[in-house]
Amino acid sequence: MSINNFPQIAIDGPAGAGKSTVAREVARRLNIKYLDTGAMYRAITLKVIRNNIDIEDKQTLEEMLKNTEIELDEEKRVFLDDEDVTEAIRQPDVNAMVSPVSCISLVRRRLVGIQQKIASESGGIIMEGRDIASKVIPDAHFKFYLDASLEERSRRRLKEQLEKGMQLAEDKVTADIANRDKIDSSRDDSPLTVVEDAIIIDTTDMSFEEVVNKIVKEVGVRLR
Repeated sequence: MSINNFPQIAIDGPAGAGKSTVAREVARRLNIKYLDTGAMYRAITLKVIRNNIDIEDKQTLEEMLKNTEIELDEEKRVFLDDEDVTEAIRQPDVNAMVSPVSCISLVRRRLVGIQQKIASESGGIIMEGRDIASKVIPDAHFKFYLDASLEERSRRRLKEQLEKGMQLAEDKVTADIANRDKIDSSRDDSPLTVVEDAIIIDTTDMSFEEVVNKIVKEVGVRLR
């Protein structure tokens, strides 16, 4: 497989670091597939909530996973069992539950398997999440870790939610992100980590365009 024709790009980082919006634009500019793995975990979380499933009940959870279909189309819409849940998976109840659900090994094994299959079948792909470089595509040609201060990440998340008509207190948003950081970094299965060969980008004082340009430039230099 030639890196020039099939580059694999992994982007990891904590909540609110700008991974999704940056990865989408990088994918557009490089004309490669984009996969938001976090949306897949959110879709599972939404189904857990809707079906009132006890996440400690592994047998019921495993049965649910066997009977769940998740698809992401070219327009970045997310489908859960053929239902468009693109907006539903971004609601506060999902935000509050997605980290505990993502910690469950049953869930991670199921989704990582799907993600690896998508990567192997794609002619170039950019994936973003928490364990892309460490677990999903550890042999990716390019590995980036996007970070930002807790205050900046909270500001971005609050702005994003206000634009969607969600009225949330700033301290509540900050507390939720801090809690997600703690859960994501301390879980036993595939915790959020910075792999040794990742390029770390602190986006705190960077504009969206600056972050995208930096990644595209890094990829472009090696592709040339």
